[in-house]
Amino acid sequence: SQGYRARQPETVAARLKDHPAVADSPRVIPAEQTRIVHPSRWWLVLAVVCGVMTAAATTAAIIVQRNATTPIGEGEVFVADTARAAEIIMAAPGAGVGVRQARNILGVEAVSLLDDQGRVVASTSDPLIGGLAPNELLMYGAAERRFIALATTIEGDLWLDDVVLWPAGTVLYQVVAPMETEGALMIHYDVSALLGRRTQPGEIQPETLQLLGLSTVFAIFGGVVLMGRSRAVRRAREVEIESEFLRAHSTELQAANEDLERARHLSEEALALAEEKLRIRSEFVLMINHELRTPLTSVVTGARLLRSSDLSGADRQVVLDSMITDGARLQEMIDQILAVARIENTGLSYELIETPYRAVLDTVARVHPACVSNPGEDAPDLVVRTDLGALALVVGSLVDNAFTQGAETVSVGCAIRETITPQLRVGRMPSSAVHVIVADDGPGISMGFLPRIFEKFEKSSFSPGTGLGLYMARMIVDALEGSIAVETSQAGTTFQVSLPMVKAPQRVRVTT
Repeated sequence: SQGYRARQPETVAARLKDHPAVADSPRVIPAEQTRIVHPSRWWLVLAVVCGVMTAAATTAAIIVQRNATTPIGEGEVFVADTARAAEIIMAAPGAGVGVRQARNILGVEAVSLLDDQGRVVASTSDPLIGGLAPNELLMYGAAERRFIALATTIEGDLWLDDVVLWPAGTVLYQVVAPMETEGALMIHYDVSALLGRRTQPGEIQPETLQLLGLSTVFAIFGGVVLMGRSRAVRRAREVEIESEFLRAHSTELQAANEDLERARHLSEEALALAEEKLRIRSEFVLMINHELRTPLTSVVTGARLLRSSDLSGADRQVVLDSMITDGARLQEMIDQILAVARIENTGLSYELIETPYRAVLDTVARVHPACVSNPGEDAPDLVVRTDLGALALVVGSLVDNAFTQGAETVSVGCAIRETITPQLRVGRMPSSAVHVIVADDGPGISMGFLPRIFEKFEKSSFSPGTGLGLYMARMIVDALEGSIAVETSQAGTTFQVSLPMVKAPQRVRVTT
């Protein structure tokens, strides 16, 4: 019990705070804040029942002992004896046998049976048979069926089996009590014996001992139940406190694990991003090394030819044209690289104004006039919100990209309805839009490469260019609050630039 009492909640809390699994935890739950789980209430009910039974058994023992030691009156003795004697006589096969059985059972001096005139018809003392009751008062009680008891001397001897038990002149109690049917009973008592029967024995009665033993059993059982429940409550409190500590620290560990998991995901994303940047940088270095070296070599070689050789006028012109073309190509690549760097550093900011659809058609037609056979249907009342300079850059980039990727024919036009089934769309598609279409007859874009065409420095293997044209086009279209979609096959590729339309063409309803 001392070891158990030592494991109080404070001791458990102190022990758990030093546990290696929770020693670094910043939270400690006080014992008074924990919820105590009680054992079943049936234990209390059982203990109460044991207490009630103990009290009942103790009370019964007290009552039995008190009744056993309380003196009783003479009338109670006479009534009880005559009633018992009457039952014995009526159950006996004959009056003579009945009176003898009654005398032996009651332990009195003599029992006689009287008729209604007070004459003795049966008696344990044979000399009394046939005579009258020894006293006129007793005869009166027998004749009038009344209960008479008096202490007086007997006139004749009381015999039993020819032996004189009480000689004449002895003072005895003589009681006459009427029978239920007819006649009366007369019983003789020794005065000293009668006084002894009136006083109950003073020692503890067997019934009292039995009831006290039962009470003790119930008390011990109830005490064991209460002690067991008390121990169970203390143990439940201890377990609850330990559970609260473990639950709290489990929550903290779970939160820490979630933080670690998030950190792991962030680190993996950062690592993937760093690897992607490293890959792009490596590819960019390779691409620049190839794309710049080729035209630059052509320019340097042409310059050396012009300086060291005597070329004819036609050859000189061919060399100069090649140098100009390669120089322009170098300049375009450098401009694209600088433009991308400027966009990523400062971003794009255009002033979007409401522009008539006619102005959009004119802008598209001026970018690459040779590619415009039919700019699109005119809609005088249609208004587009855009920046015409930025739109010209997008269209020019798409046309140049088509020729770079091997297209022989490129067509540019506008439409007020979507004319393709896009396989890829980037940006935000306006609810009402005007569409600028750039279509070519090139080899098309492979399905594996299609999702990456608008990424920076992405281009198909061995294709010319820097991989920045479509990336810039996407950035500009996003700034114009539009979208760009692609439909491609082996027969060619079509790009569709969708711009927000703020005023739709009027539809005239014709009634016939």
